[in-house]
Amino acid sequence: YVVLEDAAGVRRCYSMSNTANEDGIWELMIKRVPGGRFTTALFALAPGATVDLAGPYGMAYLRTDVDRDVLCVAGGSGLSPMVSILRGLAANDLVSPEVHFFYGGRTPVDICGSEQIDELGAFATRCHYTPVVSSVDDSRSAGWDGRCGFVHDAVLAQLGDRVADMEVYFAGPPPMAEAMQRMLMIDLQVPFDQIHFDRFY
Repeated sequence: YVVLEDAAGVRRCYSMSNTANEDGIWELMIKRVPGGRFTTALFALAPGATVDLAGPYGMAYLRTDVDRDVLCVAGGSGLSPMVSILRGLAANDLVSPEVHFFYGGRTPVDICGSEQIDELGAFATRCHYTPVVSSVDDSRSAGWDGRCGFVHDAVLAQLGDRVADMEVYFAGPPPMAEAMQRMLMIDLQVPFDQIHFDRFY
């Protein structure tokens, strides 16, 4: 992830969605928050404007030397680093792992990620995408026939003990990240060196 700082000295952390490259291209997926102090100023910048950027930081980078199935779990802005992991798997042509990608949102309008998988070409056939909606009583969820509940519960219900044999990457809002940590470390006892996330919220 990187730290951006605006002219007023406000700092925000954002995960990158690009793969490692020598072209100096860093891609960020940033949701414009209505009335948000940082994103309002960021999205008002004209082409050619500059912002202060520091990084990269973090430990949730792709491990290319691991021969395991991969589990990616995201919610909210956690999509960005999971896209980086998926792109990295595809770019490195890692033929052994299958990828299980779960994305959780409050309502169907919050669900995303399938477009980024479709962009991976042939590698997309090894990506099993599961969107999960948590606010089923919300009127915007009417007609949703996919998985419901919290995203970590959906992971457990669908994969169970298999998770302990996977390389796990996750990112999202603090409650989701904390629930994932408890499930992985306490309930499923996944070895710590197979769990990758960054705590910068």
